Amino acid sequence: MSSSLKDMFPWIEPEKRYPGAPPYVKGLPKGEGFSFFKILCFDFTALKSVLILIITQLFHVLGYSSRTQFKPKGVADFGLGVLLAHADQWEKFKDLFQFFKWPFLPKPLIADLYKDQQLDDVEFGRQFLQGLNPVLMRKCKPEDIAVASKFPVTEAHLKPHLGDDFSLQSAFDNHKLYLVDYEIFEDIIDANQEDQLGRYTSSPLCLFHLNDKDELVPVAIKVKQKHDKESDPHPEIFTPKSSATEWKAAKLAVSATDIAYQGIIAHLLDTHLAIEVCAVSTYRILSSDHILYQLLKPHFFNTLAINYMARSTFLGRGGFFDSTGALGYTSSNELLSRAYWGKGLSTDYQGEPWEFYKKALPHSLKSRGVEHLPNYYYKHDALLMWDATKKYVGDVIKNHYKDNQAVENDDKLQDWKNELIGPKKGTLKGLLPPEKASQLTGKLNNVDDLIEIVTTMIFLATTQHAAVNFGQYDYGAWVANMPFALYKPFSSLYTVNTEEKREEMLLTWLPGRQQTIKQIVLVKVLTILPPITSKSLLTLPNPFKQEPDKQVFKDFRKRLREIESQLKERNKKLKQEGKTPYVYLQPSHIPQSIAI
Repeated sequence: MSSSLKDMFPWIEPEKRYPGAPPYVKGLPKGEGFSFFKILCFDFTALKSVLILIITQLFHVLGYSSRTQFKPKGVADFGLGVLLAHADQWEKFKDLFQFFKWPFLPKPLIADLYKDQQLDDVEFGRQFLQGLNPVLMRKCKPEDIAVASKFPVTEAHLKPHLGDDFSLQSAFDNHKLYLVDYEIFEDIIDANQEDQLGRYTSSPLCLFHLNDKDELVPVAIKVKQKHDKESDPHPEIFTPKSSATEWKAAKLAVSATDIAYQGIIAHLLDTHLAIEVCAVSTYRILSSDHILYQLLKPHFFNTLAINYMARSTFLGRGGFFDSTGALGYTSSNELLSRAYWGKGLSTDYQGEPWEFYKKALPHSLKSRGVEHLPNYYYKHDALLMWDATKKYVGDVIKNHYKDNQAVENDDKLQDWKNELIGPKKGTLKGLLPPEKASQLTGKLNNVDDLIEIVTTMIFLATTQHAAVNFGQYDYGAWVANMPFALYKPFSSLYTVNTEEKREEMLLTWLPGRQQTIKQIVLVKVLTILPPITSKSLLTLPNPFKQEPDKQVFKDFRKRLREIESQLKERNKKLKQEGKTPYVYLQPSHIPQSIAI
């Protein structure tokens, strides 16, 4: 039976793997595809969105031609190419609202928070705590912004905005400074490649300050890791006291990089691709009678199918990353390789490889120093889900492994562990922390460590995926907030010299109408909630065969209902206070698996 399972779920050969990607299953195994109903739902959502957006664009083109009194010049395409090229550009900021006049495409949540054509600093900061990528923020250390560091922020930069009483020492002592650092984007694509693509990226750093209202606001931004005073016609560090357009441009550079990080690393790699390694290893080694199979199988539902589609739609040449992303095909794979393998494909980048144990929520929060960051609803809600999941996993596993010796004596369990980490198999690094590495070279021999491994798998496949997936329409459908790419280099801001002209320049940085349509349709499809794509954690059927395990699952579901009520009450209160609710980790919104 083991041999037939391995034949059904063969690993893709390394030489045929997408560059930079972790291992994955070859093809799409029989029985792992989408249901006909689900395919119809995907296609219907995409088709309806496309039709609405194309009709909107058609009205715009007709209006544009009448306003400009456009007349064909006798060229081969009757002038239509020229007309469509000009009509694809945004003429004014308020035109961005045209695509959202239809009930099926409601205005993204963030659009209503734009005032005077921009997002204020409080809302900008809030996104990093409860937006589509709430996992990168970390506490700033003195060495991060020291004079000799790559981000030399001084009190002189900050006092004009934060007041003469502000001191860096006091801010550090009182845990007031936080940072996002996109170092992994440094030198990922050269200027010639950017010009060929017509899309541009940055490698920014952004410093945040926790104000007296417990609001996290940006106070300093550097748009590139290395500032060249001779070739970069802009200041090294921007602050809220920079000109209005400079500050807006700097924040836009951060946002565009953040959605690129979310798309390829926080979303695709950290959930989709990592969980496929877990799923394939489980399917190849464990039988349906094994308790780990019963625990994990519901959380692998449709993951191989959605990843198979993603590799065709996103990673391949001509896919979304290639045609709409800032990095294109080659540099998207470069970013993936840097994040997973810790090394570049076409650059000399060397960094830390991806490690499984670091993705456990408590480790992530502690390593980033954000355990006590206020109004961090992702952290709060995710911890509730982590604790509930860990108790559920622990109770089931302890029903079957009474002591450490029972773990060590389970040969199938040991085979599963070896499949996950084997260099010609799953290649997962850091399945356990370094101090426990003897269990990886030898035998897994600790019940608590097994619980941690399985909890992390289920958490990534459910809660974590929901956190980095379902905010995509709310924040990414509004291209002024998070464009997949910027279409002019940052230096273009300095080719004009008035605020009015710089505002016009910023509009040309955004994706045109056609690329905006692609971005909206993509994030609309990717945010289809349960029950269309899968069951939610609240509606998942009991997966167990034995009564004690079935009872544990019932207790788990009861706890999830309590969390649902608690979060709904909290969100209701936030709404009454005029604040933005955080809904992505309500158990009713968390799918059973990565199925979208």
